[in-house]
Amino acid sequence: MLDTLVLASSSGLAVCVAFFALAKRTSPISFRDARVMWVMHRKTTSCRGYRWKLIKRQKDKIVGFRCECGYSYTQKRPLVCRSLKHEEHSEHPAPFSF
Repeated sequence: MLDTLVLASSSGLAVCVAFFALAKRTSPISFRDARVMWVMHRKTTSCRGYRWKLIKRQKDKIVGFRCECGYSYTQKRPLVCRSLKHEEHSEHPAPFSF
């Protein structure tokens, strides 16, 4: 009985961890970013499409684009992400010495 309870609770915990690790939501990008991504798509895939549409979500925020060839790109980020502390992303390089 105890083995079944432990197995059920551990599998439930594993499902929750997998859900939060794999679940993503759309993130807004600028018009310029969408255009740059579209140009990169055209160059890397030799796409012959000349038109593209913005993909918008709530409150007219741009989250991606759809090319006339059928390719679509949507900017996504994880639901749960850890923010960096100030010490972890220092912009000053180490001093150079001889």
